[in-house]
Amino acid sequence: MQRVEHGDLTARNGTVGRQDEIGQVAGHLDSLLDQIQERDRRLRDWAGELNERVDRRTIELRAANQKLEETFKQLVMSEKLASIGEITAGVAHEINNPVAVIQGNVDVIRMTLGSGADEVQTELDLIDNQVMRIGAIVGKLLQFARPSEFGTFEESLDLAPLVSDCLVLVDHVISRQAIRVEKHFDQGQPPATPVPPVRIDPGELQQVVINLILNAAQAMEGAGLLTLSLEAAARNGQLGALLTVADNGCGIVEDQIASVFNPFYTTKLGEGTGLGLSISQTLVQRAGGIISVRNLTSGGAAFSIWLPPAGGPDGGAGGAPAEEPVDGNDPTPPA
Repeated sequence: MQRVEHGDLTARNGTVGRQDEIGQVAGHLDSLLDQIQERDRRLRDWAGELNERVDRRTIELRAANQKLEETFKQLVMSEKLASIGEITAGVAHEINNPVAVIQGNVDVIRMTLGSGADEVQTELDLIDNQVMRIGAIVGKLLQFARPSEFGTFEESLDLAPLVSDCLVLVDHVISRQAIRVEKHFDQGQPPATPVPPVRIDPGELQQVVINLILNAAQAMEGAGLLTLSLEAAARNGQLGALLTVADNGCGIVEDQIASVFNPFYTTKLGEGTGLGLSISQTLVQRAGGIISVRNLTSGGAAFSIWLPPAGGPDGGAGGAPAEEPVDGNDPTPPA
């Protein structure tokens, strides 16, 4: 009894060799201790099982909470986009009207002055350029808020010629900087898998690629290496096309890398609208693809665009985008 009192539930009297009351009490005490020890074992088993259930439930709750947070963020973003969509049309109308008046009066000034307008031609051209800039900004706002109203023409196309054309269009930016361009197009080069054609509006994809190239040129601040890679890549069991635009510039601050596709996010304060990447994401996702970004270990950043093939199960366009990493980083290794 003293051993049990100190916590030893294995203590037993055993055979005492007596049949009197003392022997009966000793046997009865051993029987009670057997029952207590068995109950203690069951309680410990139940406690262990309960801990396992609590752990599993905690993991489930954490996962549910994470999904709830993601859903909340999506709802907040949807609410923001809805608000932007409501006010954009009014803002565009209010801006376009005075801009049209300004442009009209500039034309009247040119007509009135005739040859005398040559003295102020520089100032008049500056007004024209700024009016065009205002129109471009308003157009970006409208395209961001209501992208479906800006054309949905799609065709099956090869990415290599389109990317090459984009380089021609931005040559005036690259040529005045010490930027070297490298193209790694594996299409048609054995043993590489040919890059399948994709289905997307070529004008929209061209807008996305040009935006990424210009961003890369700005990140390199006048000198660097711009790498364009094109290869076949599979996502969710579907072989599509992967285009990567990489630079060796300053890269993206790690705690901001998940925000680069947010509307109005920009590191060029006072210069850009912060809508380029957000519009690009909208256009790519509408084609059933994804756009992602990662920092390179060698320095700089890489934006990757994956698009499903033109002959995919969903037609290659308009489907739900492939599953994207939560942090926005593309798991595809650098080219």
